[in-house]
Amino acid sequence: MIKRVFLLLLIASIAMITKMYAQSCPENIGFEYGNFQNWKIYAGITNDKGVMTIDQVDNPVSGRENIVTDKMATDIYGGFKQIPENGGNFSVKLGNNGTGSQVDGISYLINIPANRPEFTLTYQYAVVLEDPNHLHEEQPRFIARVKDLETNQYIPCASFEYIATSDLPGFHKAKSNAAVIYKEWTPVTINLSGYQGKQLLIEFLTADCTLGGHFGYAYVDVNNLCGDLIVGNTYCKRAGELSMSGPSGFQSYTWYNEDRSVKYGSGQSITIKPTPAEGSKVILDVVPYTGFGCPSSISTVIHSVDYQVQVSAQNRVCQNAEIDLTSSSFILNKLANFTYLAYADKDLTQQLIGSTKISQNSTFYIKATNFSGCESISPIQISVFDMADITVKNPDPACYNESVNITLDGLYSKLSEISRTYFLDKDASQPLNDPQHIKASGIYYVKFTSNMGCTKILPVEVTISPLPELKITNPASVCFPSVVDITNSSIFAASDETFSYSFYQDENLSTPLTDSKSIRKSGYYYVKATNAKGCTVSNKIMVTINESPVLAVKDPGAVCFPEKVDITDAGLYTGSTEKLNYSFYYDETLQNKIGNPRAIGQSGVYYVKASNSSGCYTTGSVKVTVNTPPIIVLNKPKAVFDSESIDLTAATIIKGSKDFEKVTYFEDAALRHPLSNPQKVNKAGTYYIALQNEKGCTVSAPIELDILPKPKIIVPTAFTPHKETNNRLYPFLVSVQKLTSFKVFNKWGILVYQTETLANGGWDGQFKSKMQPLETFSWFAEGVDTFGGKVQSTGKTILIL
Repeated sequence: MIKRVFLLLLIASIAMITKMYAQSCPENIGFEYGNFQNWKIYAGITNDKGVMTIDQVDNPVSGRENIVTDKMATDIYGGFKQIPENGGNFSVKLGNNGTGSQVDGISYLINIPANRPEFTLTYQYAVVLEDPNHLHEEQPRFIARVKDLETNQYIPCASFEYIATSDLPGFHKAKSNAAVIYKEWTPVTINLSGYQGKQLLIEFLTADCTLGGHFGYAYVDVNNLCGDLIVGNTYCKRAGELSMSGPSGFQSYTWYNEDRSVKYGSGQSITIKPTPAEGSKVILDVVPYTGFGCPSSISTVIHSVDYQVQVSAQNRVCQNAEIDLTSSSFILNKLANFTYLAYADKDLTQQLIGSTKISQNSTFYIKATNFSGCESISPIQISVFDMADITVKNPDPACYNESVNITLDGLYSKLSEISRTYFLDKDASQPLNDPQHIKASGIYYVKFTSNMGCTKILPVEVTISPLPELKITNPASVCFPSVVDITNSSIFAASDETFSYSFYQDENLSTPLTDSKSIRKSGYYYVKATNAKGCTVSNKIMVTINESPVLAVKDPGAVCFPEKVDITDAGLYTGSTEKLNYSFYYDETLQNKIGNPRAIGQSGVYYVKASNSSGCYTTGSVKVTVNTPPIIVLNKPKAVFDSESIDLTAATIIKGSKDFEKVTYFEDAALRHPLSNPQKVNKAGTYYIALQNEKGCTVSAPIELDILPKPKIIVPTAFTPHKETNNRLYPFLVSVQKLTSFKVFNKWGILVYQTETLANGGWDGQFKSKMQPLETFSWFAEGVDTFGGKVQSTGKTILIL
């Protein structure tokens, strides 16, 4: 797998070792601006001989030269943070874990001040390299070097090259990939003393392997303080010890006095007790790691400084003001060669960076340090103009037709040394034109300003109660003599629930109603409603009391069953109010309506409801009389022959009839044609008998009389056996219910045919299966008549062939 080498450059803004102090470095050399300002950026490739070809680019190449801003981000191989713990807020990642023989670099041009014979530059680096075990010149690498532009030569003891090999000092193998080695953050101090007044170019480069298949990248952070190689050589006269530190990045450190007769100790930092004499020298021997610098001896002269930082005694500020405690406003004897830091605690563990927000009376600590190590600490008292006890009381709510004055002193808790202004918005940018007459609910703002310029803005809530909602639903109209209760809650449904009501005769609400629960007259009445907040509103109530109708009822005349009575007849209600609407019921409660009041067929009391156009009504009763007719029972008389007659007036004919006093007899159902002689009726048919009672009610019924013709047996005088009709001889019976004998004789008296029934169809003219000749035959017939008597008959007939 082909990968690339990356370098990340991070410029730190703090010292690498405790109590190392120095002068400021060139602008943004530590990337404190969060960008590459004053830096140049390069990108290119390396060939298979290890020769790098790079070009300057205007902007960082995405993924190859990146500013790191996330202090919690960690490297995927080494697990260390991408910004060092004791570094600044930014670092640079140079390169990446891709491949392709890529080279990435950055450079910074440093102008060493002419008055700085001693000058150091400290940086930190962390390196991640893939070790493919190629030839030395083919391996991924990280380069940090400094060029003297006057000689165009790299300074040997300030230039280093880290080539991927497993035996690099301080490198470890990545757990996720054994072919990857890494070195966590390591500080390096470059000694640039003796280059005052010269231009130096600092460069950082990363390169992938020259064969294009393996990567290398690095992180870099540069210190923002550049100064002497040995710091801490100046102490304050009252100090009992001297703490000194040498440059970073060397393998060993040994400290001596001027003639090397006293060895103070070893290590990058030491503490000397008691303090060396004023003007004495301290010598430091440093030995670099093999291949990463030159051994050297460094000396420094011990100086003492008599300096005590002085701070102002009276420091009163506005609450929540942001102040710079290290400014000359608070430090009275501020010197250019001292660095001033502010702390929130006496142990100097909580450093305050930049402006400090003051929310309460507090004691802070100012520490003054020069680049040689002298320190002076002084407490400073900061008090606030306390506006916290300023409070605002919201004004009492006002009604919709009132206004609120928020300028009243009674609304505010603190008045002395404070002025007030009024605004529409919380930022106090929109003045309130008339704070004495506010007519709209809302939150307004009061800006309090002290006589020293401190301000505080508080909200004040104004409540203007809206017009109370009084909804009137006029009461339903009633009919006289009913009354109307205008206090009924249904009239005010959907109105403000907290209303209390009072009622008046006039619109000006000057004449109270004496009995608002029993209004007896149509018209407008007036109500005043007051809600729980004391706001009032009024309205009118319309009362309608309609006149009730007059109903005059006359009972209809009696009728006889089955005649019907029409109780809707307008004549029955003569004298009632005009244009009434009538409805009719079986019961007095008017629950059961009569389906057909035009045809009442039963006696009884019925009820009428008469309503006018206003819905008012009155009721009355109608008495209906439907008289019962007589009960007629007719008994049909026995049938007779037409030689006799039937007496319809016989008592047996109407036996069983009741409740009548007169009997009449008719030929027709309409009873228009009386029988002339009902005692002797000798013609069959239907006749009608009518009964009439004392109330004039008549009932009639039909009666059918059976008057039969005299019994006869008739035989044709001739018949023709060979014809289609009249081809048999048989008797015809009149009033004869049964034939008992029919006999036919020839002229010699011989019986040629006989039967006792008509079922065989009669004589066919044959005797002993032989057709008889044309001649006259005699016949004899006998039967039983309708009433059971015997009937006999004889005669002659001619057989015609």
